[in-house]
Amino acid sequence: MTETIFTVAALHEHRDCAQFTTEGLAGANRQTPDRPVSLMSLDARREVDQAVARGLCYRRFKADITLVCDQMPPTDARLKSGDLILVILQERKKCWPECELWQDHRPCPLIEGVRYARVESPGSLCLNDHLEVSTTP
Repeated sequence: MTETIFTVAALHEHRDCAQFTTEGLAGANRQTPDRPVSLMSLDARREVDQAVARGLCYRRFKADITLVCDQMPPTDARLKSGDLILVILQERKKCWPECELWQDHRPCPLIEGVRYARVESPGSLCLNDHLEVSTTP
């Protein structure tokens, strides 16, 4: 069964609340404009923080939103909280050939624990807010 409610566990730079525009998280430095918002599961965050073997992206990747969830939302899911609507993009986190984990064929929690989204409707988001899967466009 796919989850329909996701709880905000953390926001970029330990913010209590954040504003999202159509360009993404206000004040964030986006590496790729076609992936305006990055989301990460709390479980993946914990795995990265506790890992002994460090993947290449562990120090590079910064999540705009960290979610409490058993499974990340699927492609095209519309997540709504107040006025804010995020739509999960098809693109996923990729591995780099120079990564130690990739070279040793070890699993990386970022592959399943990260999603990217676009902002369909701007709005704000705070710690412990809920993003609900919306079925209406």
